Amino acid sequence: MIELAEALRLVAAEAKPLPARRELLALAHGRVLAEPVRSDIDSPAWDRSMMDGFAVRSEDFLAAGDAVVELRVVLDLAAGVTTQEAVLPGTAARIMTGAAIPPGADAVVPVERAIDGTATAGVGRCVRLHEPAFRPGQHIARQASAFAAGDEVLPVGSRLTAAEVGVAAEAGATHVVAAAKARVAILTTGSELVDAAAVPAYGQTRNSNGPMLAAAVALLEAEPIPLGIAADRPEAIRAAIQQGLAADVLLLSGGVSAGDFDLVPEILEACGVRQVFHKVRLKPGKPVWFGKCERGQGPRTLVFGLPGNPASALVCFELFVRPALGMLAGLPESACHLPRAEAVLTAGCRGAPGRPVFFPCRLARRQGQLEAEPLRWTGSADLRGLAGASGLLQIPEGAACERGDTVEVLVRTPPDDAT
Repeated sequence: MIELAEALRLVAAEAKPLPARRELLALAHGRVLAEPVRSDIDSPAWDRSMMDGFAVRSEDFLAAGDAVVELRVVLDLAAGVTTQEAVLPGTAARIMTGAAIPPGADAVVPVERAIDGTATAGVGRCVRLHEPAFRPGQHIARQASAFAAGDEVLPVGSRLTAAEVGVAAEAGATHVVAAAKARVAILTTGSELVDAAAVPAYGQTRNSNGPMLAAAVALLEAEPIPLGIAADRPEAIRAAIQQGLAADVLLLSGGVSAGDFDLVPEILEACGVRQVFHKVRLKPGKPVWFGKCERGQGPRTLVFGLPGNPASALVCFELFVRPALGMLAGLPESACHLPRAEAVLTAGCRGAPGRPVFFPCRLARRQGQLEAEPLRWTGSADLRGLAGASGLLQIPEGAACERGDTVEVLVRTPPDDAT
């Protein structure tokens, strides 16, 4: 049995970024760029209006000071409409947000600055504008002010969140080269398990780990590949493991403890998977198993044997699988773990002898102070206790923590704002 810190170090040492792939931009969200994105155009591609209003010449306003300026409207320009007709002294163009600035104009006066009922003035009529704080160039986005043709708009290492995807599309990228999306095979073992759609007979249990782990994988922008349930028979488990080893990661739940039917470690070894560690000093999740399957110069598969109890499986996923998937996707290790924080306990709770405990809690921020409320939880089989948990309390081995004590927490979701 090894310490948690050592187990995390060993996982990080094996979780190297997957080879980059060329992907459709629309399917690459959440991924990390392996090649930069460069623009094929200026952005904006021309001077454009940032406001609904009137495109004007600065010379008509600079001498006016606080006076009202009356101009004859000669053009009506919606977004997408262009013209070669110029705005001459004493004239203006009615213009909408996003429309190209016509020749001769060098500023936009917002429609709200039109007075005496002239805001709707069209071509051939006069608009009266009061803009005492006028400045040349106001409310115009100049050509290439965001980026120019040939500019690197997204460097290598950028993660494609919604904003980055939008920038790439604006720059003309339909495809990107990014770290591959990890394919994660998920196998649940246990002769007592039945599908969630079935009504369990006496002695049977619904398979909650399979759907739970598939959801956890998908939420991290990886691709879950459910393999279903394998009964506690060597041939059934071996066949499913061999299928799962075609993926980048194989997650198994159950069969890694010390019972007569805990067959997984032995079968993994027979399938060519080398053990890196087995058993970590923590609760829940002590039996967790980690190894790797290498195929010469070909791709490797990381293998996690998670405990069968659902709360244990989820805690081990958060501690070990989450960072591995992030690092496979090309993220820095520091960005892959759940955030850590200090919180004040709202009620007492106890650790376990010999092992630190990760206890579900609800986090809230009250007057700038992060508070942790321990949730009702009966142990490693109690998944409901984790369902409402926004954090995990890390209770040192054997510790008896009291209300008001400061403890370390792992933050699963942002804390509530308490009144």
